[in-house]
Amino acid sequence: MFKLCIEGWRNINHSYAIVNQRQLLEFVKLPIHLRHLDVNFFNENWNSQKNANGFTPEENLILSSIQSPSSKENFDAVYRITYPYNLDTSSAKKTFFFGTTEYGHNNENFINGALDKVSKRDDLFVVTPSQWSKEGFIKAGFKDSQIKLINLGVDTKVFFPINQEERKDVRKQLNIKNDDFVLLSIGAMTENKGINLLLIAFAILRQNNKKIKLILKDQSNLYNIFVQSHIKDLKDSRFKKLINDDLISNIILLSKNLNCQEINDLYGASDCYVSPYLAEGFGLTPLEAAATGTPIVVTKGGSTDDYFDPIMGNQISSRLIESEKKTFYIPDVESLVECISSVIKKPENYGGLASHNFISNNLSMKKSVDKLLKKMSE
Repeated sequence: MFKLCIEGWRNINHSYAIVNQRQLLEFVKLPIHLRHLDVNFFNENWNSQKNANGFTPEENLILSSIQSPSSKENFDAVYRITYPYNLDTSSAKKTFFFGTTEYGHNNENFINGALDKVSKRDDLFVVTPSQWSKEGFIKAGFKDSQIKLINLGVDTKVFFPINQEERKDVRKQLNIKNDDFVLLSIGAMTENKGINLLLIAFAILRQNNKKIKLILKDQSNLYNIFVQSHIKDLKDSRFKKLINDDLISNIILLSKNLNCQEINDLYGASDCYVSPYLAEGFGLTPLEAAATGTPIVVTKGGSTDDYFDPIMGNQISSRLIESEKKTFYIPDVESLVECISSVIKKPENYGGLASHNFISNNLSMKKSVDKLLKKMSE
């Protein structure tokens, strides 16, 4: 029996912790000897009260039942899914760590090991979810053979299309009319998410269509970054004429912590999920949105290329920018507006049950974890 110890975060809603917990819920179904070691959170202010994972009581019961390793246990593999990336050797034959590179480089986020010597180690491997992230780790000094590219997946029993009555109820709670067209974006609201570009596109679209609304759900409970800072920046820029009171009044800002059912409802109540990112390690929220049947609009050329299918929505034309410290894409605003406009004109061409089924069949979390265990067992 394969013996695996995972070192990671549970109970909170940080993206790495969410991935870890979703993977754990699949690992417990497999015929392996599984243990989990809880690692201290990267930020001392993170906790399960303020940053709860949003999982169901039943799921959290399963997660809490996974035992910690004893000092006497030996493992075939140790898998770390925390930040910064821990390069320390382990007692196992193989040590894996999960990691992503957003801006194409990742040279300063490692501890307990020399980065200039990683390519000489035969015990250390990187698990990364996109070709974009893989290239970043190669730039950092890892060999191609050390990097296991495994796309993340979605639990389509958690993220799925809601019915019309549920959709109406959620929209009513948010003061959204039936004939409003709702854009949605969820995330940390950091620069790489392209929120400024989304706000500009939203402003341009509303000049000719007053039925468009925008929902922005931040992660301020983790990062203390709010949408208002982006609005202020635009008010002080050459786009200031676009950012008026009418525009702001049609932006719904959400900061409170939501559970997974509420996130699913938010996806389902929206008409288009938009992620005009500059740099992403994978881009899980657009994939979740697509699993609910909501059309998505994402940047072309980055990490979402790994999973995007035209059935899901549209890709934004973009321009690649490369420097010694950063590699990223700048999405074209005109293309962003066109991509959203095409969804507004013919929403039936994108998303829906076909998108959900495509993800269920090809991009499920179960398939992702099966591939991960296979790579670890090689």
